[in-house]
Amino acid sequence: MTSKDPAVERRRVRLALRGFRNEAGLNQPEVASALSWSPSKVIRIEGGSVGVSVTDLRALLDLYRVTDDEVREQLEEATRESRKPPWWSPYRDVVNPQFAVYLGFESVADELFAYDPTFVPGLLQTEAYTCALLRGRHSEERSAAIVALRRERQDRVLHESTGPKLKFLVDEAALRRWIGGPAVMREQLGHLKSVAAFPHVELGVVPFTAGLHPVLRNGSVALTFKDDDDVLFVEGPNNALTTRGDQDIVVDYLTKFDKSRAEALSGTAAVGFIDEVLAQYPQGHATTPDSLRDTPS
Repeated sequence: MTSKDPAVERRRVRLALRGFRNEAGLNQPEVASALSWSPSKVIRIEGGSVGVSVTDLRALLDLYRVTDDEVREQLEEATRESRKPPWWSPYRDVVNPQFAVYLGFESVADELFAYDPTFVPGLLQTEAYTCALLRGRHSEERSAAIVALRRERQDRVLHESTGPKLKFLVDEAALRRWIGGPAVMREQLGHLKSVAAFPHVELGVVPFTAGLHPVLRNGSVALTFKDDDDVLFVEGPNNALTTRGDQDIVVDYLTKFDKSRAEALSGTAAVGFIDEVLAQYPQGHATTPDSLRDTPS
């Protein structure tokens, strides 16, 4: 069998287990009592914060009276795949625990909503733009790892049409701020125009004239699911937070995002606005530092 994404397989197993538990008419404390487990173990397995072993999977399937051999075999195989290292394991040194939780859900979400009040959202950044942001903040080795991680995220989410529907808001400040100089910005803005044409991408530009729009204060990414809890990732200058348990917080962000999106320019108006800003940057060619040019993908 071809190796699969461990995050996808873990989600498949835990959603199946939650469905079987509901069909069996059991709640989580009852499951824990029947198997002599702590209630938190069942909660963590169904919530995705820990994986399930094949032995525990079999115990749960027996309890839920799941006897179909094919179903059991498929879930056992998915469980084995889910316990393999995640795709981002080569970049562990630059992935903090909160971001690791987020990455486990990003590529399997139904929709993604992203906004940054200062910079171009990470999934939309060119390599030269990212390098300019990192220059002087990290060692060359760490910067190279961050660039490679971001490139692979883009390959998995931005350039994969079967991934989540992507909804971005880019602030006018991000379009006008000279990150890396005019050549880097020309390349970055041209990239935004290209991405705006992707069928699974919706790109909005929030102009200064929108004033104090609802999501101005926080750069965040929300992931929504049809059959699972939604996720909110907020990264600040000193910490990061991934929220799954408090859906009110996620709903509040999505409500604000929709209000800001209503005030944003979209479609041809957004592209036209980018062209106006692009015309103000002098001609030139963006370059990537030699130390980052051969970063493995």
